[in-house]
Amino acid sequence: MKDITYDDLCTIERDSEDRIRFIKMNSVAINNLNSHIALDIQEKLNDTTISKFYIKLGSFTGIKLISGRGPNVEVRMSTIGEVTTEIKSEFEETGINQTLHRIYINVNCNVSLLTPFKDVDESITAQVLLSETVISGDIPDAYYDLEGMSPEDTMNMMN
Repeated sequence: MKDITYDDLCTIERDSEDRIRFIKMNSVAINNLNSHIALDIQEKLNDTTISKFYIKLGSFTGIKLISGRGPNVEVRMSTIGEVTTEIKSEFEETGINQTLHRIYINVNCNVSLLTPFKDVDESITAQVLLSETVISGDIPDAYYDLEGMSPEDTMNMMN
């Protein structure tokens, strides 16, 4: 990720007067990045070693009075998981002539912890910002903030 820039993921196309015409997403680079991240996370999940820990025998009974008491019982735990990733792009107004463009990757890991007594399924989600840039446009000749005004007040102001 440290070597990925906004220009690797998007190209801003401009007209002859240097005005922005459109933003073109680099689908090949985005899909490569998306699959690389998913495979990397999946590898890390698959490489998780079987871990062992100890739980007091009384904890298995469900009786609160003896929970945490008694001899230690060794429990071995392993994880299996499935990873899905999705690239998202959003535009946010940041001023009268500026737009913030963000590119995220949403990562979802469905992980199962396997123990001799019970399997625990958990879904872990994260949203990671890949890149963002501020896109500046032309400064308008006039700007009216009409939010919160009634249609009648808006029309009276225009007259």
